Amino acid sequence: MDIVVMISQVLLYVCFSVLLGSFLLFLVPSNYRPEIVIRKRMLFLSAITLPIFAFIPVLDIIFLIAPRLGLFETIKIVLTTYSVGNAWNFTLLVSAMLVFLIVVARPNEKRIFAFLGMLLTVGLILTVAWSSHAGSINPITGIISHFIHLTAVSLWVGILLMVGWCSINYNNWLAFLSWFSQVAFSCLVATGLSGLLLTDVLVDGYTDAWMVSYGQGLLIKHLFLLPLVFYAFINGFIVKYKLAKDTAFNPVPWVRVESLVLFVIFMITAVFSQQSPPHGNYLTSDAVSPIFRLFHNGIIDASSTIGFVINLNTVLFFILSILLMGLMALSFYKRVSLIVSFLFSCIFVTSIYFMLMMAVVVR
Repeated sequence: MDIVVMISQVLLYVCFSVLLGSFLLFLVPSNYRPEIVIRKRMLFLSAITLPIFAFIPVLDIIFLIAPRLGLFETIKIVLTTYSVGNAWNFTLLVSAMLVFLIVVARPNEKRIFAFLGMLLTVGLILTVAWSSHAGSINPITGIISHFIHLTAVSLWVGILLMVGWCSINYNNWLAFLSWFSQVAFSCLVATGLSGLLLTDVLVDGYTDAWMVSYGQGLLIKHLFLLPLVFYAFINGFIVKYKLAKDTAFNPVPWVRVESLVLFVIFMITAVFSQQSPPHGNYLTSDAVSPIFRLFHNGIIDASSTIGFVINLNTVLFFILSILLMGLMALSFYKRVSLIVSFLFSCIFVTSIYFMLMMAVVVR
């Protein structure tokens, strides 16, 4: 069931991105973006499946409690008394309103439709933030920070997905970059600040949390921000320079690479968000991450902490990371396929990860 929950959360985030990115692009004048074909059925499918994906974690809780209370009694209790159940009730209601809006929308009312669609989608993100781990630990800071975090990332990913995979040309690309660069930077700042608040709410000791699965996921997610910032810099500045010099330059593949990196971050978030956050007295021998055990198989208990040392392995992986960063830059100038560039990014993150794990000492 855990795998089903993880997959459902990835798809839930994709639905948010598709809806939020599409509605925003509908509001942008056509001369400030490339020509994009967004099918109404894609919006309809995203809106109608969103409450289904949001229900999977609720269903997981129901299956956990049902053997003791019975299925129907458990459904009643979870949906009426649990915060995750109450939040899903609102998710279902707002999703129904969004589906109705998509069905009745007319082509000549696109801007009104897009504005209302954005409001409803943001409302749906708020219901998910309400039912989050952070919201249960700290109802004010947790919900607000999770809401800002998910909204900013969904908006960023949504625009990249729609422009990168649904555009039929790259006309008006410089005009598109003139406003999207500011949006992407704002989303990055909002994601970073809200992420710090979330980490403060959910995690007691950032580096010490690396010993458990949640902390491992958080670390890997943060490492993927490095290639994300790299490609954001390329798309925001280098691509703009290349287009000014060469109008035949195709910028779409690099937007796609950036969207792939963001999608990986989505997947990692979905996986580790289903783990218990390292809050309170969380560290026991059984709670230690199997991945962390591959590097440190000694005795780990509640008093264990993490320190760092520099050794030959850390230096070698640091040098390898610098070389891989150079290959990422070279892949842009040589215009290699996006898959090759994306693989360089993944290997770069792996190298940084190994460097950190080799530097860790458990005390």
